[in-house]
Amino acid sequence: MDRTINDLIIIGSGAAGLMAAREAAAAGCRVLVLEGALAPGAKILMSGGGRCNVTNAVISEKDFSSECPR
Repeated sequence: MDRTINDLIIIGSGAAGLMAAREAAAAGCRVLVLEGALAPGAKILMSGGGRCNVTNAVISEKDFSSECPR
């Protein structure tokens, strides 16, 4: 007997929670995201000036140094 469960509850709508929800939904799961804050994903928008969770395909030491003496 196949007892595959296709329902998923995700607690927290931060970057990881929303990405997990998206991927699970794309895989055919019914997803419920629970969040205690008033606005889901609000921290994503405010951290890093709206640029958090963005990475480069290729990273080198030049990405972590600058000409600034400080």
